[in-house]
Amino acid sequence: MKRIKRTMAVVSAQDRRKPRALPVVLCVFIVYFFGTSHYCQAAGRGEKDLARDLRAMVTDPTVRSAKIGVVVVSTTTGKNIFVYNPDRRLVPASNMKLLTSAAALFVLTPDFRYETRLTTNGGVSSGILNGDLIVESSGDPTISGYFNDNDPVCVFRDWAKRLQGMGIHEIRGDLVIDNSAFPEGPYGEGWDMDDTNRCFCAPRDAFTFNNNCIQLEIIPPVQKEQGFQFVMEPASDYVQLVNRLDSRTVTGRDTVRLDYTDPRTLEVRGSKRPGGAATIHYVPVRYPAQFGGFVLKETLASSGIQLTGDILCARNCPAIADIARRKNDRQLSTLAVYRSVRLSEIIKVVNKLSNNLYTEMLLFAIGRTSGHAFTTRNAAAIVLQALDKAGIDTTGVAMVDGSGLSRYNLISPRQLVRLLQVMAASPYSGYFYESLPIMSVDGTLSRRLKGSRASGLIRAKTGTMTGVRSLSGYMTTYNNENLIFSIISNDHPSTSAIDRVVDKIIMRLLDY
Repeated sequence: MKRIKRTMAVVSAQDRRKPRALPVVLCVFIVYFFGTSHYCQAAGRGEKDLARDLRAMVTDPTVRSAKIGVVVVSTTTGKNIFVYNPDRRLVPASNMKLLTSAAALFVLTPDFRYETRLTTNGGVSSGILNGDLIVESSGDPTISGYFNDNDPVCVFRDWAKRLQGMGIHEIRGDLVIDNSAFPEGPYGEGWDMDDTNRCFCAPRDAFTFNNNCIQLEIIPPVQKEQGFQFVMEPASDYVQLVNRLDSRTVTGRDTVRLDYTDPRTLEVRGSKRPGGAATIHYVPVRYPAQFGGFVLKETLASSGIQLTGDILCARNCPAIADIARRKNDRQLSTLAVYRSVRLSEIIKVVNKLSNNLYTEMLLFAIGRTSGHAFTTRNAAAIVLQALDKAGIDTTGVAMVDGSGLSRYNLISPRQLVRLLQVMAASPYSGYFYESLPIMSVDGTLSRRLKGSRASGLIRAKTGTMTGVRSLSGYMTTYNNENLIFSIISNDHPSTSAIDRVVDKIIMRLLDY
């Protein structure tokens, strides 16, 4: 990354000179000492050959119907290596996360942490808390297993230990989840509602727990007459399972369908072969704050702390409480505080794992800096203002959410390349660069071009949804030239065909 930062400084200086001054000087130098211009002619032929090859790839008959935009820039020379529809505004899918994570570094700084407070409006007497237990949420997505040794209820157990240390064994009040800080609905504008039963489209909420999803492992019986086993994580009674799976003996493909018949009843239908492999499914919950509150209440009970009241929320719950009244009736006291890991670690989940909920909560945190009630649109405006201030022309960019789930998002490949250029030269370059997946190594690129010469030479953000593929990032060629690239494709039915073309482009660029 240091090399990229150094070359970006050179590019900035070159931008102020005539476009072809450096190549001319090099040619004169070589002609003077070697009496030949073959070097410059060969370089010119190499660039022309590359442009010809790349153009043939993006106009290949298998992807001719796609809307494709490509920009490749050398940070070593400052030259445009290849451009194809560079200013065409396209749906970027998860490449939108590059904007959100970059702006988060500028607006919030790498040291930003979320805080979630456990408070009460009551007092303790003889081991009894006479009052409500209130969770003041801030949109923290990290109350999960990601940063807690794969233990999703780690934070809740810590809270239970804190209450035990205060001698509390009973709470005579309600568990109140203050999730009022996030003002909008659980799903973003332009999200595909057909995806709401998939964890990547989990509902947004100011109080999030375990990515607002459950993990369900389905273990087929060894023999047909035996029953299926179901293992849920976190282990909880919040979601009730109704098993409609068939155990079959005929050959064919296993099918599993998961549908809610009500917000807390999940029906499992389909068929699986006896003796077949277990499968793991990730299913979003309908009411995230109620879900988190329910598991917190269960965790307290398992630690010997009984809560006699109900689970209430400020919004987006079956049972709503007047949070302001609960807080104002009596003075609040803080029982425990959970502080998330730093933003510099959170953006690794955003970009390497392409986690949509984490990204939406980052946009939410950016929106809160305005100091007043905000909407997603207001938060997006703050993002674009921060990027403009950093030197990225966001004219024409349509930012409707933070994650890229919305099909109303639009941006051009040239703008994404410019963002990558600015971040490479920014004080936050290391944090940003380290958050990106490494080709064939980790994150969403862990299996891409596995075993090829591209392994470890590319850090880039993927983007995937029906009809959309994008890949933007940094590359070091075999000749140690640093490239920044963005490739976006829209409106093609075959993602595999697009992937093959993009992989060919990557492999061809590596030889530059």
